[in-house]
Amino acid sequence: MLLSVCMIARNEASRIAAALESVAWADERIVLDCGSQDTTADIAAACGARVYRAEHTPNLNVNKNRCLRLACGEWILLLDADERVSPQLAAEIQERISGAPREQAFWIPRRNWYFGHPLRYGRQYPDYQLRLFRRGAAYFPERHIHEYPTVHGAVGYLHTPLEHFPYETLSHYLQKLDRDTDFQARWLQQRYGAISLGKFFRHGLWRAAKRFIERYIIWGGFRDGFAGFWAAWLDGVNTFVTLAKWWHLSQYEHGYALSETNSLLR
Repeated sequence: MLLSVCMIARNEASRIAAALESVAWADERIVLDCGSQDTTADIAAACGARVYRAEHTPNLNVNKNRCLRLACGEWILLLDADERVSPQLAAEIQERISGAPREQAFWIPRRNWYFGHPLRYGRQYPDYQLRLFRRGAAYFPERHIHEYPTVHGAVGYLHTPLEHFPYETLSHYLQKLDRDTDFQARWLQQRYGAISLGKFFRHGLWRAAKRFIERYIIWGGFRDGFAGFWAAWLDGVNTFVTLAKWWHLSQYEHGYALSETNSLLR
């Protein structure tokens, strides 16, 4: 068996079929359903994927590693439910891995679509992702949600982009914002302890302003029009929501329970 496609998914009933259909050419497709409360697992099974179940974990890399261990193919393509593999990318993948390459993994350029608009500037493209690797040659560190896999051996590059549709609507963005900022706030609390004014400026205000200036002005995000503006601006929103949640966690550390706060409001 040459290629396995691995995917972890949670409550992706509206998108998982399109993702799996874009890799129908693979030798096997594996979906690890992580505590979905919708029909994600049923839809994946109907598409012909092998479906397994696991509990949801805030650090997605834990379940990514579990999913990788279920694969049987010589090569693994890791795909998210909001990503699509074009016929052109499929042809490039098949050509590269069938030729006994010396590389153990490949970076794939990713094109991000923001509310229906492809982003070309602001360092949003090519957004290289390390997603194709030999089975057993890569694993994900389980320290932070955004870590790249660690690869043992040479790494090459593909040229055809992977299409990424992370935010279909603003409501969808806000749902993902809540999930991602929960994890980020807990990570900051564990690493740096309770928030302080200095930490607020160092990890929040300065970082948000710097990211916006870089993405929108220095790296040319303004050339993507309103989509480029919102991509850069909402990056800052993500940072400030994370800080608010970090502050909330810090209150717990100092003994201010939420139930006590609610009692004052009654």
